[in-house]
Amino acid sequence: MKALEASYSVAYLIAKSGAAEVIGETLVKPAAKVMVQLMIGDKASKAIDCVPLSNNTVHRRITDMAENVKQQLLSRVQKSRYYALQADESTDIVNLANLLLFVRYELNNEVHYDILFCQPIPIHTTGEAIFKVIDDFIKNNDLDWSRCVGISTDGARAMIGSKKGVVASIQAVAPEAKSTHCCIHREALATQNMQADLKQVLDEAVKIISFVKGLPLNARLFSQLCDEMGSDFTQLLFHTEVRWLSVEKF
Repeated sequence: MKALEASYSVAYLIAKSGAAEVIGETLVKPAAKVMVQLMIGDKASKAIDCVPLSNNTVHRRITDMAENVKQQLLSRVQKSRYYALQADESTDIVNLANLLLFVRYELNNEVHYDILFCQPIPIHTTGEAIFKVIDDFIKNNDLDWSRCVGISTDGARAMIGSKKGVVASIQAVAPEAKSTHCCIHREALATQNMQADLKQVLDEAVKIISFVKGLPLNARLFSQLCDEMGSDFTQLLFHTEVRWLSVEKF
């Protein structure tokens, strides 16, 4: 039992660090044996061999723990009188569309906030496709749409379309759900009615950053310039669609 407990504990640390699962067998276990042998002795070092840390074993342990966490969360949401959702569709670095869904629910008279899932959207990122991913998850995990009292999204047409948007589709199955605009995107909303002098400053900043990030050489030269000036930071933030620089594409 101790070896099994140790296996799960190490698998948890590997998952938490984001390291490759094979590291348990190639680094963690050999390192543990060396340390134990030097500090305690050969007998204790041989006990480390009983801890299963192969690539497949670590993968199974991480999958088991992830499934357990998922079931705990689902159980909490199922017991909650009400829950609210927050959805955001985003494209990752390899141009794959992913849907993030967060849930806010009641537990022991307190409001809790957790990520419900992150799932890929197979082909189209239309309102119907996004709603289908959410609807399938809700139904397959025995969650009750009638308890959904809120849905928060950004201002994309696929989300807030009056007929086929995600919000309209959710309100069709959860009439009590109130729609709110996600606060993460408030900066993008602020740019729509900005004062002329502030807008000019923003436009100039966008042009400068676009020039720096437009070519790798420009970014390297900018980094060297900042370093020579003794700046604490030498890199600009990457473009993100929900921040100030969303007013212009790089």
